[in-house]
Amino acid sequence: MKIRLSISLAIALAVLVPTTSNGQLYVNATIGGVPSVSGAPLETFDEPSPPILTVSGSAGIVPGTPGYFAGPYFSGSTAAYFGEMPSLGTDGTPFVGVGSYATATLSFSAPKNYFGLLWGSVDADNSLTFYDAANNVIGTVYGSTFPPATYYGDQGVDGTFYVNVTSTIPFSKVVASNSGDQFEFDDVAYALVVPEPSSIALLGCGLCLLGLGWRHHLVKYSDVN
Repeated sequence: MKIRLSISLAIALAVLVPTTSNGQLYVNATIGGVPSVSGAPLETFDEPSPPILTVSGSAGIVPGTPGYFAGPYFSGSTAAYFGEMPSLGTDGTPFVGVGSYATATLSFSAPKNYFGLLWGSVDADNSLTFYDAANNVIGTVYGSTFPPATYYGDQGVDGTFYVNVTSTIPFSKVVASNSGDQFEFDDVAYALVVPEPSSIALLGCGLCLLGLGWRHHLVKYSDVN
């Protein structure tokens, strides 16, 4: 799976880390960030048994207390956006923990093309896989994509990212899995983003101009020959 990734810090300077893309998943990760789609439905996992979540193995909702799982680290605007606490420090609210070779699946009743989550202490062996309605894999985002992801992850401010993923193919479920130690996440956002009419009109104009240019080229070529 090839992914286009950009990572920016919640400071004046942005750090861009480009990778290749297969045109399916586009990822933006920000320390202290928030969902890139305004008004998207949110899931904070503060209530028991959220309908979009199913788990297998050693995975489930973890109280916001120290233990086997290391909670995500709040910084920047993340906690305030979701009404969580503290504003700076380890997540003190319930979050999702995925143990070794376990899974947490987020299923949607209707297709989506945007997904965001607070990905805590990113480990190199964490993965986030997107599936379409026919259960085909669209692509996978790996923890190893995010510097400085290591086997155990950075449990401080530099190890937690708000990750925004946009897919060119609508997805029906997202599976968080882990082949090593733990995968912790919280504060999910999801939506089906429809292009604005103005964007569609601009695309249509561009295609028309391209067609006229090609026709003009054909006419000139015919005149010469």
